[in-house]
Amino acid sequence: MQTSRLLKTASMICLLAFVSVNLISCGEDEGGNDPRIPVVLSFSPDSGEPGDNVTITGTDLNDATGVTIGDVNAVIVSNSSTEVVATVPEGASTGKINVSTAGGVGQSAGDFTVIVIGAATVSSVSPISGQVGDNITVTGTDMATVSSVKVGDIEATVVGTTDETVEFTIPEGAEIGATSLTITNTGGTTTTSTDAVEFYVFKTNADLMMTFDGEQTGIFTGSPDPEESTIYGTSDDATVQSEAAALPEAIDGNFFQFEGYSSTDISGNYATIVQNTSALPAGTYAEFLAGASENDIYFNIQINVGDLPADYDGALFGLRFRFDGDDYEFTPTPTELTELGFAADDNGWWNLSIPATLFDDDAALGTFAFTDLQRVGVAVRRNYGSGGTAGQQVTEADGGVFYSQSVDNVIVTVGGPYSY
Repeated sequence: MQTSRLLKTASMICLLAFVSVNLISCGEDEGGNDPRIPVVLSFSPDSGEPGDNVTITGTDLNDATGVTIGDVNAVIVSNSSTEVVATVPEGASTGKINVSTAGGVGQSAGDFTVIVIGAATVSSVSPISGQVGDNITVTGTDMATVSSVKVGDIEATVVGTTDETVEFTIPEGAEIGATSLTITNTGGTTTTSTDAVEFYVFKTNADLMMTFDGEQTGIFTGSPDPEESTIYGTSDDATVQSEAAALPEAIDGNFFQFEGYSSTDISGNYATIVQNTSALPAGTYAEFLAGASENDIYFNIQINVGDLPADYDGALFGLRFRFDGDDYEFTPTPTELTELGFAADDNGWWNLSIPATLFDDDAALGTFAFTDLQRVGVAVRRNYGSGGTAGQQVTEADGGVFYSQSVDNVIVTVGGPYSY
C-alpha cells in the first residue's frame, strides 16, 4: 500500500514538472523574449573604398553578430538598436548589405557600390538596353586595359577599348531584365549597381513588332472609323502620299499615317486602330511572355501626334494589349508623357517605352494573364470636335477638328525598355 502511494506521488510530481516545463516553453515560443528579425532601412554613403566606413540604419539591429557587403564579411565598428557602423572589407564587391542578429538577417533594398582604386569606373552605358548579340558601349575611366566584361554572371565578348570606353557584345545566356556589369582591368574589378547604372537585357518576338518599311512584320489595319478616319495607311501608299495633309518627316523609312476629323459626338475619342495581326488564339505568345509580369513587359513605339489645338491636354492615343473580350490600354495626355520624362524631338516624334504597369484604362491589370495576349494595337484618342452624322465622314463644316497621327517601330519587349 505504501509503495502504491509513493508511486502515485512520484507520478504526480513528474506530471506537474512536465506541464510546468511545457508551459514555460510555450510562453517563450509565443514571442515574449524572442529576438526580432532586423530590418535594414538605409545606408550612407552609397559607395566607398575598402577601409571606408558605412553607416547602416534600421530597426532591431542591436547585438549584430555580422555584417556582409557583397557577401564579404565586414568589421563592425559600433552597434545600437537603430544603427550599425561597419568597415568596407578588402575584396568586397558591389552588392547588398546584410546585418545578422540572433533574430535573423536583414538585407538592404539597394546595392552598396564598392570602389576599387585603379579599377575602371562607369559613368554611363549606351544604349541602356539591348538583346543578345547587340553591342553596348560603357563610358568611364581606366578602360584602356579592360580584359573582361560580364553581363550579370555571363562573360561577354570585348569588341574594343579606348581610355574612356569599352565596347562589348551581349552574350548568349545573359539574364533578361535589369542587370549589373562587371568590368576587369589591370587595376582590379568593378561591378555596377542596377540602382546607380541603368542597363537592361531584353527579348523580342517578331510577331509582336510593327515596322513599316522593308520586311514588314505582321501589319494589319483594322477597325477604321468611317466618320473620323479619312486617310490611313503606310506613308509610301499612293493615296496617302497624294491626299495626306500632315505627313511628318520620316524617322528611318516608311511609317503608318492616320488623318481625319475628330468628333467626340459621333464616337467618343476613338478614330482608328492599327494592329499587328488579326486576333490569334490565346496562348500564341505564351512562351515569349512566360514568367513575365507587368513590371517586365514594355510597349515601345515611335509616335507623332501632329499639331494640337491650343492648350489641349486631353487624351492623345491608346496603346493596347488586346485579349479575348477586352484589353489593357494606356491613354496619356501631353502632360502625363512629360511627367514620365519623355519629350518630342524637333520633328514631333516621341520615342516611348511604356511599362505594362501603366496599362489599365479598359480592363484592370490582372483581369487577363499576359500569356493569353492575342495582339497589340495603336488607337487615335482625341477629345475634341463635335457634330456630324453617324456613318458619314465628319468634316470641318460639321464641327470636326482635324487630327493626324503617325506611328513607327512598335515593339513589345520583355526585360526592359527598347533603346531607339
